[in-house]
Amino acid sequence: MEQYLSPISALRIYLRRGDVKKSQRWWQRLVEKPLSTYLVQAAMKTGIAHAAVNLSHVGYTRDASQIAYDQTEVPVNTLPVCVELLAPKRMLEQFISDQARHLKNTTLVMVDGVHIAERFLQEVEKPLGNTRRSVEYIRGKDGKTELAVDLVAAHEDEDEEAVG
Repeated sequence: MEQYLSPISALRIYLRRGDVKKSQRWWQRLVEKPLSTYLVQAAMKTGIAHAAVNLSHVGYTRDASQIAYDQTEVPVNTLPVCVELLAPKRMLEQFISDQARHLKNTTLVMVDGVHIAERFLQEVEKPLGNTRRSVEYIRGKDGKTELAVDLVAAHEDEDEEAVG
């Protein structure tokens, strides 16, 4: 089953909706693009697998003095935004290094995970017949060692006898 799983990481970049990519030339500052848009475009150029911008409707950023709401009375440029990128960890670390000057007032969170291949999902969809499937873990006496017991089929009659 390990062939179906591979390491992948998620980089979450938290910033304000009003943050823009700082241009070096004064005339470029007249038409600055949102930092979130710039980061997604830069991620695509570097070959990062997935990128998404998640906009908040209610929230605050780390230096806020009040909660912002996505309503017409409150400026939405203070609401938090999360740019999420999925790729191998080393690629995300290189992205951070390349974009460090644009990430100064952001909060970065790296989450390591496992990519589940489509082949695994197709295999799981197959019915197993009348056998109930579950995975149980038995801990050793030391409390740390775990042993996976797969395909445990328990019959209700046996369960009642064991309890009784």
